[in-house]
Amino acid sequence: MAETSINIIDALRGQEAQLRRLLAQKVLISEAPRPQLSEIEAQVTELKRLLNELEKVIQDRLKARP
Repeated sequence: MAETSINIIDALRGQEAQLRRLLAQKVLISEAPRPQLSEIEAQVTELKRLLNELEKVIQDRLKARP
């Protein structure tokens, strides 16, 4: 169980780092060229998917606890 917990924490840290990178971009989204906006949108979509998956894993683990 401890190994799974570490993996979940590492995953959350990775997602936090990715979100921080997105927020720290110097180009304002309104001024970004179209391809860059599409890339940002794809990254945000993937982050949402991963966070939903991670939430499901956490909920499943909590339900499985005695």
